[in-house]
Amino acid sequence: MTKKTFRFLLLTGLAFVVLFSCRKGSYPSGDPTKNYFPVVFGKYVTYDVDSIYYVTTFDTSAEGKMDTICGEYEVKSQMKYCITDTARDVDDSLMYMVSVFRRYYDGGLWQQEGGVLYIKQKPDSIVLSQDGNKYVKMMFPIQNGKTWFGNDQVQVNIAQNAYFNNWTYTYQNIGKSFNNNLHIFDNTVTVLEDDESVNYPYVNAKLSGYRTYAKEVYAYNIGLVYKEWTHFTYTPPFTCANGYTVVMRAIDHN
Repeated sequence: MTKKTFRFLLLTGLAFVVLFSCRKGSYPSGDPTKNYFPVVFGKYVTYDVDSIYYVTTFDTSAEGKMDTICGEYEVKSQMKYCITDTARDVDDSLMYMVSVFRRYYDGGLWQQEGGVLYIKQKPDSIVLSQDGNKYVKMMFPIQNGKTWFGNDQVQVNIAQNAYFNNWTYTYQNIGKSFNNNLHIFDNTVTVLEDDESVNYPYVNAKLSGYRTYAKEVYAYNIGLVYKEWTHFTYTPPFTCANGYTVVMRAIDHN
């Protein structure tokens, strides 16, 4: 997996970023369930981010034998998302622009990530745009068991996006408290985006396989407070996983 692909996965976590001068706005009225994803100028959330890369390496011994080594390495960082501006879509509808910042240790200097996210709050949905793809992150009103195809506007014909095909988003645990292992949030909703696997967890080296799991948890009047995305593959004749796991936990917000 390329660095560009992994950066894209982190950026699509949600759409709140941090500018140091972020101002807090008012929350939308009408359908109260829209407050699980507040879209207001100046809204921000900060996250601890744990990223794990799964890789396959090869080592040739002195005898010329090729050994396969399954490995993984972890990267820890913090990211901030804040709605910093507005723009107009091609149909002249209002969009909110989101900037993304990252640092690799608490107290370090924030560095702005490349690219900009856009959020559009429609009467019945929240749409997140990134690199020409659109993700329907939420559908309103929120109801337990409600499903939708959140990635049906993603260009899955592009190789790096192919595994986004046919994800069925499902609402779960509306109004439940949630512990992201750093903080407990009282009124949340879970969006299970995908949970599928082939030739996993008991891997047959003669067969191809993969594991994909994606879940996001939103807290009322805050937004995204937990994100867990995993995607890795197996390719015969090897049983090493190649892919990633990323977990984001909210630690601060306005």
